[in-house]
Amino acid sequence: MLEFRIYRASFMPALGAVVVLLFALQGRPAPLTTVVAPAQFDQAAAAEVARRIVDVASQRTPGSPGDARIANLVERRFQAVREGEVAEQRFASDDGELRNLVLTLPGESPRIVAVLAARDSSSGPGAASSAAATATLLGLANQLAATRHTKTLLFVSTDGASDGASGARKFADYFPQRGLIDGAIVLSQPGSSNPRQPFLVDTSAGPQSPSAQLVRTAERVLLGQTGDRPEEAGLFGELARLALPSGLGEQAVLIPRGIDAVGLSSAGERPLAPSDDQPEDLSPAALGDIGRTALLLVATLDDSSAPPQHGPATYLEVGENLVPAWTLALLALCLLLPAGLASLDGLRRAPRARLGRALAWSTSRAAPLFCALLLLYLLAVLGIVARPAFPFDPNRFPVGVGETIAMMLLALLALAGYYALRGWRVPAALPATAAAPALGLVATVAVLIAWLTNPYLGLLLVPAAHVWLLAARARGAPPWRLVLLVAALALLPLAAAVTNLAGRLALGAAAPWDLLLMVADGQIPFGAMAATCLLIGSLIGTVALGARSRGELDRSRSRSGAQVTIFHGNDAAVGPRRALNDGADRSRRR
Repeated sequence: MLEFRIYRASFMPALGAVVVLLFALQGRPAPLTTVVAPAQFDQAAAAEVARRIVDVASQRTPGSPGDARIANLVERRFQAVREGEVAEQRFASDDGELRNLVLTLPGESPRIVAVLAARDSSSGPGAASSAAATATLLGLANQLAATRHTKTLLFVSTDGASDGASGARKFADYFPQRGLIDGAIVLSQPGSSNPRQPFLVDTSAGPQSPSAQLVRTAERVLLGQTGDRPEEAGLFGELARLALPSGLGEQAVLIPRGIDAVGLSSAGERPLAPSDDQPEDLSPAALGDIGRTALLLVATLDDSSAPPQHGPATYLEVGENLVPAWTLALLALCLLLPAGLASLDGLRRAPRARLGRALAWSTSRAAPLFCALLLLYLLAVLGIVARPAFPFDPNRFPVGVGETIAMMLLALLALAGYYALRGWRVPAALPATAAAPALGLVATVAVLIAWLTNPYLGLLLVPAAHVWLLAARARGAPPWRLVLLVAALALLPLAAAVTNLAGRLALGAAAPWDLLLMVADGQIPFGAMAATCLLIGSLIGTVALGARSRGELDRSRSRSGAQVTIFHGNDAAVGPRRALNDGADRSRRR
């Protein structure tokens, strides 16, 4: 059925890709030399301002009267800084007209260090999150305005942070000197009385990485000011973030737009729940830790004569080395090559009359999943399923009865589709010599689509492109239970990446629903979902082929046993035939 020598030889480019990866390693840049902070951050004054913000406007949803009142308060405080220049960015959203407020402290150099803080709150007073962040921003502006600085300092009070970080997005898209920003520091829920990791947030909403030197400098400063070492994602965690980009916070939209940014948080990456964001949850001590860290980090970036070294545009950290992510993309493509060449070779050897039917059958295994995916998009367009702009706050979209019914409807549609297609059956007229390589070609194309959409997702899916080879063995496929186990193991990297995402964002039991929202709003793109549907369909077909092959083998053995019995029961007929065969053999030997 298949020439496995071609398959084995096709792994040679993958060895070359590994060699390229090793030679492409780059040393992790050392952190910038920290300087002495110009002054101590006044945490008591910042906590008092945060409480005043909550008193003035306990409800500050984007575009609301409370949001406008705090915007006016921030504008007055910015205008009171004599050394500064105040500007605003107005933009429209579904919630009405929003605005960012920007305070510029000119420096001797046109290079810029930016500090951003959200002003709005999706629900509740936001005492430890946006109120504390705004108070910290105002405190930093007042202190740094009274000190000498070399670079231009920018303080941005953003609107619409709880609406897909729309304010930070507008700032990054329309700020005219964006290319001069050496680094941006995002103040994210800095005042929680229940501190938890990660305190340094460097995740992105796209497959891009922040400046390696900026991150390392922030790690050192944070460790020095709080005594807590920032939590590290680990090698697979970093790969999972690239394969399924899902960063929350305003730094997540700045990084894909070319602005090196990090977030400072006292309560991790996921936004605080309203019950944990009340005035009594505001901690001046936590506010002081984040405020001092931001103050020293600004001073360190201001003292540096050059922008922090970025390293590769996208990278993974391995010890003290950076692995350029393009080498992983190359490795993924080389590991996919053997499965693709083997499937094409198998189709070349298969009966030509069955090729069209084999390809149609193999592709149709994904049809029920495609139907469920299209239904999800339809429900989102109709407004039945929410379609929030990413990054969204998971707290705003709890799982209720309606959400449970929607998920059950999608699952039932997929199951009904497989029942209608008899997804566990293989047509009797379809030989395994055509069906197995057809499944392999569909799986290869699926992973290639995923690779084109996101090469790091493609790398996680590569093992699943090789499962069909179990059904291409000359002795027939192994038991279907073994094929099912291998298929499940091949999807383990993807499942681990999804688990990593759910754990990092503390999604809990709501993880399936939040993932559906990410699909509905396009954060997980259609190409990735289409590829996943095709790949799972191919695996289902491979398991079905294994089940049929085992049944055919058992029937073949039964038929063979019946023939032996007949021959032994008719020795007179068998004897002359055996004598003739023996005579023919002796003639050939002579």
